[in-house]
Amino acid sequence: QSTKKPRTGLDLGGEDSDEEVYAIAKRIDDADAPDDMAKKVMEVLVPVEHSTVQYEPFCRAFYTPHEDTATLSEQGVKRLRDELSVRVDGADVPAPVRSFMHLGFDKKMLGMIMKLGLEAPTAIQAQAFPVALTGRDLIGIAKTGSGKTLAFTLPMVRHVMDQRELQRGEGPIAVVLAPTRELAHQTYVQAKKFLGVYGASCAAIYGGAGKWDQVQALRKGVEVVVATPGRLIEMIRKKAAPMSRVTFIVLDEADRMFEMGFEAQLRSVLGQIRPDCQTLMFSATFRRRIEALALDVLKNPVKLTIGHIGQANEDIRQIAVVLPGHGAKWPWLMAHLGGMVDQGRLLIFAGSKAGCGELAKNLVSSFAAAPVYCLHGDKTQQERSEALAKFKSGECRILVATDVAARGLDVKDVKNVVNFDVAKNIDIHVHRIGRTGRMGHEGFEPGTAYTLVTRNETQFAAQLVYNMDVSGQPVSAELLALAKRDARFRRGGAMARGPSPGNNAGSGGCQTADPSKGPSPSPPSQQSLGVPECSKDCVLDAEDAAELERWNESRQKSKAKQRQGLGFSGMAMGKPTAKPGGMRGFVKASMPTSSLPIRPVDFVKPSVGANAAAPPPPNALNMAPLAPPIVPTAPMASSPQQEFQQVLSQAKLVEVGSA
Repeated sequence: QSTKKPRTGLDLGGEDSDEEVYAIAKRIDDADAPDDMAKKVMEVLVPVEHSTVQYEPFCRAFYTPHEDTATLSEQGVKRLRDELSVRVDGADVPAPVRSFMHLGFDKKMLGMIMKLGLEAPTAIQAQAFPVALTGRDLIGIAKTGSGKTLAFTLPMVRHVMDQRELQRGEGPIAVVLAPTRELAHQTYVQAKKFLGVYGASCAAIYGGAGKWDQVQALRKGVEVVVATPGRLIEMIRKKAAPMSRVTFIVLDEADRMFEMGFEAQLRSVLGQIRPDCQTLMFSATFRRRIEALALDVLKNPVKLTIGHIGQANEDIRQIAVVLPGHGAKWPWLMAHLGGMVDQGRLLIFAGSKAGCGELAKNLVSSFAAAPVYCLHGDKTQQERSEALAKFKSGECRILVATDVAARGLDVKDVKNVVNFDVAKNIDIHVHRIGRTGRMGHEGFEPGTAYTLVTRNETQFAAQLVYNMDVSGQPVSAELLALAKRDARFRRGGAMARGPSPGNNAGSGGCQTADPSKGPSPSPPSQQSLGVPECSKDCVLDAEDAAELERWNESRQKSKAKQRQGLGFSGMAMGKPTAKPGGMRGFVKASMPTSSLPIRPVDFVKPSVGANAAAPPPPNALNMAPLAPPIVPTAPMASSPQQEFQQVLSQAKLVEVGSA
């Protein structure tokens, strides 16, 4: 008689599906006690009766607009948001910023920012920073690789450092919840760098690591906890993590946590935290049901949307390879594997744990030029950590993974992603391909994502056509012909929204490039990687040809208009302005807008004291106090070098050690 426990949570896949691992958090969130997982998924904490608790007041607003931001007119703010492709919903939303120097950070924070080679905020950061620093709740929706982690890390550190020092037995001041241990660890590493310059501490709480060590870390007292929901609930039950001091909470990849069945756990954790805390949600996708739940939790939030909801990163070159059947995938992969590995790290996604292991085994035996590692839900924490560490260091050039590695992981120099098996839905596909095209020292570092689509996957082909269309990606004639075999696509389900400008249907994917347009600026080219021509099975009728021609004409006309506009530093996005991490590039990106060519209509006459900033509240932590914000009081110099020398005379940037 079987003693297997009944499945709980969402049933998103078959017995061998990695989505099952997500749904019941089996051996992922608590690998050392898998037999109790079915019970733990459904466990919730008893809500705190907040009306009976006397909470101490806390500071939540630390932002004074810089002169260049405060003097922007409504027209100037609107134009800047249009340049950034930022849509804002909410009342009294502060204007986005152009520079880290405009946020009032002290010399230690700016020193670490410069040390990491961050020259200017990304689109989501430019608008999220002032919103979060004013103490507002926030819903941030942005494409993968857009810098969401830093968008909440810097305001979180600023918030934490302004609160009263922790006393013995008190818990964290800020909590970050993430869906997977890998994402939690990555966020922990990022937060630790900025907290370390102030002598503050951070703890990572997730399954697969020793509970005793985590309990001891919490009992010593930490300002920030980065955790997965299941393990944090367990720590709260053990009274190792009291939540009474939490005034700042972040839900990272919130939609994924809801999809994984963690809604009850999230609400359980939020029920332990004072209701007036500041709450931030960040995600790449946000369905209506998830948004409704978020609005139940957040108070008068500001909603920021960068681009289209669920849109893939435009800096990722997508190529759909239509193949006759599953058996054609392996020959295609072996034919192009060497070229992709020569360009950098390669991430290959499989649809199941068994398929992942089999594919990795075949690659090890057939491709000796580079080591291959495998990552899926049945791997132990040690095996998973080893695989990720070797992949990040470059010792491993090929990583075969299921969707357990598809959310939020930031690995530099992943030049190519191959979807050996298509994703279960388009949202998972967006996060898969988002592992390339990540933020680097020079902005978005371009990457290429290949999706192997077979001729019986018409429904996914229809979704992929729309996704590539709204992301400004070329749609091949072969992929479009396959999508038109889907009934919903033919009825207009995917096409009803219309083509987006900036695309070039019929010129990419399986097609050869148009030689009249010159070489593609985003290597590798399809010819160099041997992307096959349209197969003989692809038959285009007159209607197909006419439709492709209409798409091509409309997108060619609007492509330049869609992509025009200045970047943060006054030049095209993604182009290096100076040596990464160098002072000259940092200064150039931090120049006031008065030194940039801006129309006079953008500015109105400032009122007296418009650039006056109130001194920050005293830092009660037993460590070096925060320096006052850097606000120039004298007229700015005529050159970036002279300008930065003035800043250095007020607050000399110190060399900050890596945390």
